[in-house]
Amino acid sequence: MTKHVLDDVLLPAMTLRESALAANAAVMQAYVDRHRLRFAPHMKTHMAPALARRQIDLGAWGVTVASVQQALVAWRHGIHRVFIANEVLDPAGLAWIAGRRAEDPEADVLFQVDSAAGVAAAAEHGALPVLVEIGFPGGRTGVRSPEAGVALARTARDAGLDVRGVTGYEGGLPGPDEAREYVRGVLGATEAVRSLVTAPRTLLGMGGSAWFDAVVDAVADRPDDVDVLLRSGASLTHDDGFYAERTPFGRHPEEGRLESAIRVWGRVTSTPEAGLAIVAVGKRDISFDEGLPVVRELRPGGTAHARPVAPAPGSVTVARLDDQHCYLRLTDAAPAITPGDVVVLGISHPCTVFDKWRRVLVLADDDTVTDTIETEFR
Repeated sequence: MTKHVLDDVLLPAMTLRESALAANAAVMQAYVDRHRLRFAPHMKTHMAPALARRQIDLGAWGVTVASVQQALVAWRHGIHRVFIANEVLDPAGLAWIAGRRAEDPEADVLFQVDSAAGVAAAAEHGALPVLVEIGFPGGRTGVRSPEAGVALARTARDAGLDVRGVTGYEGGLPGPDEAREYVRGVLGATEAVRSLVTAPRTLLGMGGSAWFDAVVDAVADRPDDVDVLLRSGASLTHDDGFYAERTPFGRHPEEGRLESAIRVWGRVTSTPEAGLAIVAVGKRDISFDEGLPVVRELRPGGTAHARPVAPAPGSVTVARLDDQHCYLRLTDAAPAITPGDVVVLGISHPCTVFDKWRRVLVLADDDTVTDTIETEFR
């Protein structure tokens, strides 16, 4: 018998709405199929093998991760197409990558290089498959121009590495126009290195979760033998803040829409003065780096039988978080809130809420618990 999340679950608790997960996964896979892309969603967002498997079963090429440690998690759960969207210079990590084909001849574990030092370190472990990363001035990793990327690709080929293509990250740019111009430059470098690629198809890895529409625009006229590997990770769960404001589906609603799947449930423990309620949710439980949580619902009395109450916009807001406490500011328009009530919070930035939980509950639309998802952060 399924139970309501408020029947016997210790709060605070993080939950995922099953209907939103299913809808988001379908929307994103349809999007990449429609635009002739390959999808390698970034597993670092959630580090939940069950969620990664859900997307692969829908048609994703594999997964993206940020480190060899994360790649180990994917591999252990049977995911053997992995793009490590980072430079790898650690000898133990390079040795692990070098051993993958011996375990599975069909495995494809790729990583990035952006320096002669990185090329030299990788070459000590044989013909490892690499993508040359091209960044932009003031950005993160990556050589600073397409021309430098082409030159490094030649260096990698001459060192005996298996050059598979080029990669970049447009998410650090301020908007879609800047991202579009940058991706066009990366595409130009991709076209220039095709003669260095011995695989049947050249890869172009790209795509955060904010400007992937700019990626689609920029690569629309790519050569037929170039596969674009989109690695947007936050699309599966979406949010109520950072990505809700930036999602390409907001600019192109005809392409689909994403739903916020994540909620964090907490109980009101104190109403010590007028206009203030304290909830037992804090920085240990919820993301705060890209905006504070937002109040989506109240459950007066905090039981499974409580009817959800949606407060008027701006009447109940999160003003501050401590390690274990959330400060709610209440206006005169706020509904009555008393200790024992439950507050249901939406989040901003999925990548920094999952890492706070080892188990996440999956809910049906009636708030009954249907599954438990385990995370494996390293």
